[in-house]
Amino acid sequence: MRVNLNVAIVAMVNNTSNEPSNTSRNIVECPELLPVKTEDKHIVFKGEQYNWNSREQGIILGSFYYVYFAIQLLGGLLSERFGAKWCFGIGIGMSGVLSLLTPLAARWGTAAFIAVRVLEGLFQGVTYPSITTATSRWSPKEERSRISTIVFMGVPMGIVVSMSVSGWLSSTDLLGGWPSVFYVFGTVCLIWFLFWSTFMYEFPADHPGISKEELQYIEKDQEEKLQKIDVPWKDIFTSLPMWAVAAAHFGYIFGSFMLVMEMPSFLNQILHFEVDVDGLLSSLPYIAQVFGCYISSYVADRLRKSGKFSITAIRKCSNSIGMIGPGLCMLGVTVSGCSPWITVTLSCVALAFCGCTYSGFNVTHVDMSPELAGILYGMTNTLASLNGIICPTIAGYFLMSGPTIANWNKVFYITSAMFIVPGIIFHLFASAEKQPWGLTTEKDSKCEVTKF
Repeated sequence: MRVNLNVAIVAMVNNTSNEPSNTSRNIVECPELLPVKTEDKHIVFKGEQYNWNSREQGIILGSFYYVYFAIQLLGGLLSERFGAKWCFGIGIGMSGVLSLLTPLAARWGTAAFIAVRVLEGLFQGVTYPSITTATSRWSPKEERSRISTIVFMGVPMGIVVSMSVSGWLSSTDLLGGWPSVFYVFGTVCLIWFLFWSTFMYEFPADHPGISKEELQYIEKDQEEKLQKIDVPWKDIFTSLPMWAVAAAHFGYIFGSFMLVMEMPSFLNQILHFEVDVDGLLSSLPYIAQVFGCYISSYVADRLRKSGKFSITAIRKCSNSIGMIGPGLCMLGVTVSGCSPWITVTLSCVALAFCGCTYSGFNVTHVDMSPELAGILYGMTNTLASLNGIICPTIAGYFLMSGPTIANWNKVFYITSAMFIVPGIIFHLFASAEKQPWGLTTEKDSKCEVTKF
C-alpha cells in the first residue's frame, strides 16, 4: 500500500513535458543500455498524466509520512490499551478505502491527492506498533526471533508483489491503466480485513481451538499482565540501550526507504528500464530479503537454544550483518556505472543482508520488555518514519540539477553511511536483556511510571 505509488508515479507523470534536457543527458551517460530495452515497444500509459516536477514528486511521495511518523507512539499505546486486533485491522481496512479513492483524488487536484496520502499515513501509523504488540502476546520466548521474523517477512513479500504487480498494471489497459494499481490493492485490503476480523484473536487464551498444552507453552515465559499499563517514560527516555535501538531503526529505515522510494526512479532515469520491467527488477531485492529474513531467524533461534551465546550477542551479530553489509553494497552501486545487472545484484545482496535485522534491532523491543513492546516500537518507529519525509527531500535536493550518475552516487553515499554508522552504534550500546524498567508488574516495578 505504501510503495505502489513509487512505481505507479512513473506512469502518472508526463515526463515528455518535464525536464527533457535531463532525459537526453541520461541517454548519453549510459548509451550501451539502449539495446536492452524491448525493441519496437514503447509503452503508452493509460489514464491521465500530470506535469509534476521532481520537487512536486518528492512532496507527493513523502506526504504519506507527514502524519504517519507522529502517530506511531499513539499506535503503541492504543494497541496495548484496546488491543492489536482492531487497531491493526482498522488501519489496513481504512487504507483500502482510501486507496480506492486515490485516482479520483488525483483528478481533483494535487492537494486532494496529497490529502488522501496523508490520511493513509494516519491509519497505517498504528500498524507496526500493533503487530509488534500482537507478536509479543503470541510468541513463546524460545521462538521469538523466528515468529517475529515470519510476521515481518510480510513487509518484503508485500513489496515484491506490490512493485511487480504495480509495474504491470500501470502498463496495461485494465481499469484505465495506472488507476488499476489503487483499485486492485484497495480491494485486496478490504477482503483481507474480513478474514482478519473473523479469524484473529487478541490473546492465545481467547482462541476457541487452542489446546491446553499449546496455551501453556506460549504463556509459560510471559509475565503477569496489569489491568492498567504502567509506562516508565523517564527510564525509557534515559536508557542508552533504548537509544541504540532507535538509532539502528532510524538508519535501517533510511536505507530501506531510499531503496524502495528512489530505486525505481534510478532504474528508469539512469538505466532506462520501462515501468513494467522497472517494477519487476525493483522487487527482486525483496525476494532476496525474504530468504535473508528466514535464514537469519532460524540461525538466531538455534544459537539461542544452544545456550552458547547470550541473546545480546546474537542480536548484535545479526544486526551488524544486516546493516554494515547493505552499507558496503551501496558503496558498490556507486562504482557499478551503467551496468544494470551489477546494480540489481548488489541491491539483492543488500536486502538479503537487511533480512538479518529482523533478528537484530527489530525484535529487541520485545526482548527488552514484552509487556511494552508495542509502545517501544511506536517510539523508535516515530523517529524512523521521519525518513519518509527526509529521504525524498534529500534525493530531490541532490537530483535537482539533473538525475545524473554523479548526483545519484551522492544519494547512495549517504545511504551507505546511514546503514553503517547506526549499525556500529547498536553494536556498541544495545542490550537485548530485559531492562529493569521493563518489569511492569505492580509488585516488581520500582521505576517511575505514568499510568495510561
